[in-house]
Amino acid sequence: MDDLSFFRRFRLYKETVLHVLQQIEHNLEFNNDLNNSVSNINQLLTTLQFYATCGHQTAIGDFMRIHQSAVSRIISKVSQEIARLGPQYITMPNRQEQIHIQSRFYNIFKKSPAYFCSAVFNNLPMELKALNLMAYQRELKRYLTDRCDSGYALKSYLLTPLLNPVSPEEIRYNEAHIRTRNSVERTFGVWKRRFPVLAYGLRCKLENALTTIVATAVLHNIARRQNEREPPPPEYINFEQLQYLIGQDDIQPEAGHRVNENRIIHDNRRNLITNYFENL
Repeated sequence: MDDLSFFRRFRLYKETVLHVLQQIEHNLEFNNDLNNSVSNINQLLTTLQFYATCGHQTAIGDFMRIHQSAVSRIISKVSQEIARLGPQYITMPNRQEQIHIQSRFYNIFKKSPAYFCSAVFNNLPMELKALNLMAYQRELKRYLTDRCDSGYALKSYLLTPLLNPVSPEEIRYNEAHIRTRNSVERTFGVWKRRFPVLAYGLRCKLENALTTIVATAVLHNIARRQNEREPPPPEYINFEQLQYLIGQDDIQPEAGHRVNENRIIHDNRRNLITNYFENL
């Protein structure tokens, strides 16, 4: 298969696939060659084909000439081995780094609150950006005063957008959220275009879905470190439909739910809008 066709079908360069294989193949070996056991490279390619499609294992089995049940076992096994590489390719700031980042963000916020939300995401390590949205928010919550979408409840550590901004300061406050959300959405859009199964949805057990998410994050970071470009649209996927699905995953403010909000927290958000965004 020529390089472009391979890249389009498996979403990684050949050299990158071999680089990944070298790190996990010792755990993919079968004890013997009975029953026509699948080779290490074909196990990895089967898994990459799953990540590169809408996730129909029967079609993947037909392409790889193995049974669907074998495809399922291979995907689970290989995904686990790739996910185990997580500590090498997905890192979080230690406590000292967290304090340093907090100080930088605080200085940015003091100087120009309107750009705070954009700075939060743009200054994060590449590895943190590659995590799924829930993990990103969970880790960010640990060391930042977070600002997120209104799909979440208003908390002391998480200030959500207003559902119906009216005044100029309220609009500026919401625009700060939009800048952050757009940065997050663009980043995860690149990730989902590389591995479309994330956009189409993982029809498998929850634990396998979580493993797949981590595994694709590892592969995405490896591809970034290898200076790979974004792959061309997959052969057997409608690209417009893929883009639509990625857009559907974005959290929109008007889709948020409202809960009984703590009055003090609500007042804190109002004070932020009044004292900072009103004066911009």
